[in-house]
Amino acid sequence: MSADHRAYTVAVERDIAAALARWREWSGAGSTLSLFQSAQWLDAWYATLGAQAGREALLVSIARRDDGRLLMALPLIRETRDGLVRIAFADCGVSDYAAPLWTGDCPDDPASVQAMFKALRRALPRADLWSVEKMPEQVDGRANPLRHLPGTRESALFGNPAIVGEDFEAWRFSREKTHRKELERSWRVFTRHPDARLEQIVDVDAAMRVMDALETHQRAAISGKGWAYILDEPGYREFYRRLIEEGLAGGEVVLTALMAGEEVVAALLGLRRGGEYAMIRIGNAAGEWRNCSPGRLVIERTMAALHAQGVRRFDFTIGDYAYKRGFMPDQLKLFDSTVALSWKGLPRSRYLALRYGLKRWLAERPRLRRRLEALRSG
Repeated sequence: MSADHRAYTVAVERDIAAALARWREWSGAGSTLSLFQSAQWLDAWYATLGAQAGREALLVSIARRDDGRLLMALPLIRETRDGLVRIAFADCGVSDYAAPLWTGDCPDDPASVQAMFKALRRALPRADLWSVEKMPEQVDGRANPLRHLPGTRESALFGNPAIVGEDFEAWRFSREKTHRKELERSWRVFTRHPDARLEQIVDVDAAMRVMDALETHQRAAISGKGWAYILDEPGYREFYRRLIEEGLAGGEVVLTALMAGEEVVAALLGLRRGGEYAMIRIGNAAGEWRNCSPGRLVIERTMAALHAQGVRRFDFTIGDYAYKRGFMPDQLKLFDSTVALSWKGLPRSRYLALRYGLKRWLAERPRLRRRLEALRSG
């Protein structure tokens, strides 16, 4: 295929309802897309976080000029942040992965992808910076074409998928022995309560009550570490509730909870598509429940329940947290792309490129890196 940008046409859609109707059609036509770019996810996102003042929705599609066949579509926004007008993915911290929707006809060579990006740049409204983070190396076993974008570098973040075979118990016994024994002990401690159970919530009203508890637990844990809890900011609470309202009945959204009578001891919110499941929010009680590791326990029990329903790929998503390591997930490389679209965006893009280059240089010199880390900590 030609690497000339004129070989491609780009449509920028601002009518979200119309664009998402087409997105649903494209999703059902053998296209590849991640759970965080499904039509159901994007519908909830653009109606809440994407509708906030200062954000302009841009759903973009790229097609071949000669026959009009769709190649790729991207859910974008245009917003001003830190004095720069940015083009970014629909994210705001809730989408763990940024991937396009792309068809089997989409080219995967660097020259063609960069030609499509050139055509895209010409169609986008004025902006200073293209900034897309957390692009997975692959989705559903297919290499993500966005890894060929200019200004692309490996992210400091990574995904945490775990593939479980047909025998869940065999997988569980393949994990580190101390981790497995601790979870067995935790379940025994938890089930000493006469009405202790794992429950998959299917009623929307009940789900909202469980989400209230999840938020309370999560807020307390994050605030207790001195971190900012952004999920109380406008739009976030509405986003997750709309996600549940629209996706719970159809199974695209899964909410599970460890219950002791009517008390929510731990809750886990996730996304599901067929045999794939991704965890997106977790909260658990502390205090008297701490000795039964309710966070890790709700994960393992949810995995076992969903495995029985046909799920085989469990994604712990981004974040290098200790509770994930015991489950021994694989690492999925992620990439970021930053491109200056105006002279105002040049300092930011050059700073990020320099920082990434320095990081790679230090990674190749571990002794020097350790010395520098010792100096900083001292």
